[in-house]
Amino acid sequence: MQNKTTLLFLLLILADYLHAADPKFYVMLSPETKANSGCLNLLDSEFFNGLRKKFPCASSESQYSTMVLLDWEKQKQILGVEDKDQLLNIAEAMKYDYLVSLSVTVLENTTTISAFIMKNGPNNVISRTVESVPIDDAIDAAKRVAKKLIDDLYQYNSQLCREKTWTGTIKIEQHTYEKLLNADDPARPGGSLKSDLSVQCEVNNNVAQCTVNYSEQLTGAEGNSTTVASGSDQTDVSISVFEGKTSISVGMVKTYGTCSGSLEGGGGFSSEITMPLGGWSVDAAIGTSTRSDSSSGSVNQGDLTITWSLNKK
Repeated sequence: MQNKTTLLFLLLILADYLHAADPKFYVMLSPETKANSGCLNLLDSEFFNGLRKKFPCASSESQYSTMVLLDWEKQKQILGVEDKDQLLNIAEAMKYDYLVSLSVTVLENTTTISAFIMKNGPNNVISRTVESVPIDDAIDAAKRVAKKLIDDLYQYNSQLCREKTWTGTIKIEQHTYEKLLNADDPARPGGSLKSDLSVQCEVNNNVAQCTVNYSEQLTGAEGNSTTVASGSDQTDVSISVFEGKTSISVGMVKTYGTCSGSLEGGGGFSSEITMPLGGWSVDAAIGTSTRSDSSSGSVNQGDLTITWSLNKK
């Protein structure tokens, strides 16, 4: 009784440690012998690599990786002797989602490779395959068995690896000041143009909801004008992170406002306007913090600054 209590306690500790990863696979291998060692290790490796390639969100542990905490012989004595029962009991205690059994037996000149995957729960076998081949063909058979498991598992791809989406903020600031020459006579006084743009976007997947504020002042010998526009608009956004570099593209936004001013010699004007602004892009920026699932940073493009803080969940 004491041994059982200690074992279950260790299982719960390990379960809490592994709980962050999802989905989780528990892999049980048949006992390793001199005769089956090479084929068994290849089978395990082929399945592991296939799982990582097709389902990068998945994590896996084998009975051997948990032996630091759990003695395999005690598992057999306490949790049962049938492979499925062992697998289900261990997986339930350790909060695994998918259960895998990989077995290689060698008898005289024949190698038998068998494997199955179960979703945690009763009678929920996803894949089962068995091959008996001459010893010389065991390597190729192990590769076929591992591939069959991964191919059968792929039908559950949408359940296994939920597509992650980008969320966060992108901020665009642009402040310009430009002196203007007199178009009729460069010797005469010219004017100046000053503008300020602020765009704050909340990102959800490939859509950005943006709040826009824009102002512009044009002054010169022939008169002056002021443009003020603000509003909210939705636009497309694309985000990619590759080898630690972030690329962002934000589409055009519309904002509405007024343009008013006065002319040399008297008189004034005022009108309502619709202003299209954008798009903006960042190309392969390193940023200040970039991983495959998060990126933040700021880049300057002349008088334009683009700042972002994004996470993929």
